[in-house]
Amino acid sequence: MIRGFLVMERGLLEERVYPLEDRLTIGRSPLNVVHLVDPSVSRRHAALYSVGGKTIVEDLGSHNGTYVNGERVFKAVLKNGDTLRVGKVVLHYREEYSPDEEPTEATQEILRTTQELLQGSDDIAHVRISMGEGEGTSLTHRSRRLSETLSRIPIFAPLDQDTLAFLAQSARLMVFDRGRTVFRQGDRGNSVYVVLDGKVRVITYDHEGRELQLAVIGENQFFGEMAFFSGRPRSATVQVMEESLLCEVSFQVMGEVVRRVPQVRGILETFYKERLQDTEAKKRASGIVDRRKQPRLNERLPVSFSIVGSIPSQLRGRVFRSTSQDISQTGIRIKVQDRILMSLPAGCQLRLEIGLSQGWGLIKALGILRNVVDGKEGGDLGYLGIEFQEMASGHKTKLLNFIRGEALHQ
Repeated sequence: MIRGFLVMERGLLEERVYPLEDRLTIGRSPLNVVHLVDPSVSRRHAALYSVGGKTIVEDLGSHNGTYVNGERVFKAVLKNGDTLRVGKVVLHYREEYSPDEEPTEATQEILRTTQELLQGSDDIAHVRISMGEGEGTSLTHRSRRLSETLSRIPIFAPLDQDTLAFLAQSARLMVFDRGRTVFRQGDRGNSVYVVLDGKVRVITYDHEGRELQLAVIGENQFFGEMAFFSGRPRSATVQVMEESLLCEVSFQVMGEVVRRVPQVRGILETFYKERLQDTEAKKRASGIVDRRKQPRLNERLPVSFSIVGSIPSQLRGRVFRSTSQDISQTGIRIKVQDRILMSLPAGCQLRLEIGLSQGWGLIKALGILRNVVDGKEGGDLGYLGIEFQEMASGHKTKLLNFIRGEALHQ
């Protein structure tokens, strides 16, 4: 059979290939199959489709027009080798004979079809691989390709076809540029990631900000399982070393996979324990000592506080309002909004009210100021490091559940 393709000669793979399978839309909106982030391209610019074995290109009322071999068209038949221009973006139409059997390079197929939707996004580009509502257990072409790819990855090798289909339909494919951060140490964990193409590095920091590289993770490997098992914030930062294609699996989906195929839990636990031991060994070898008793969650929360005890008259009776930089079970770090707070002495007491997000409400605590740190990033004046001294048991439980990301039961 004859298959048609659109080809763009730039980007990660030198050529970005867009197979013509059904109706292929082109435009600036991310809902298009070919997503072009170029101001000369309209949100819904053009479409390609097959009629009677011929490939038709149709302009969808674009502002800057659709051109075939330099001639503006509203609807035209494409031939092998034609040059198609939408706005200022040039693509090439090609045809080739293809046997009916399925291609074997599943990972490259996933990468190419994902690039269709991910080109030109900002910090994190992603697209859900889904069959859509109400289609039973049948797989779309992309989900079938992803299912085949995931079946080759060791942690998913035990999965049956139905569970693989569920996983492929529930996962998200994400392309990260070199140097981007997937997540940071202290972020709330909610997904496990599989590297389908590319490479990432795992790094951690001590309380003084010193960096230690823990691992480099490449194709067919995964990361993010530590937060899945511990329920704690991310214990490390993951940065992209080269443009990479990742498959994101939410904790909810991973929990269902583990429920259906318990063997997966054993594989994950083995990796989790080995990586935990390796991390601790590398920290000891490098001389990094983590003085924090509990993991900190990077969370911007509204905080109001007052200073109690013997204090200067200009602070007496004042209520300060700010936001947190991070929070743990044992303390909180608050951004300084008023320069007068930079002169607070270590050891003074503060009465705090902290608004937890996601419907958890307000908690109250009595804390002691442990340190005042000058701001280094983003122009912040500085930070107050506060250790919790007293907190009602109900508020302690609420804070713990909030940090672990537990569901709120109304």
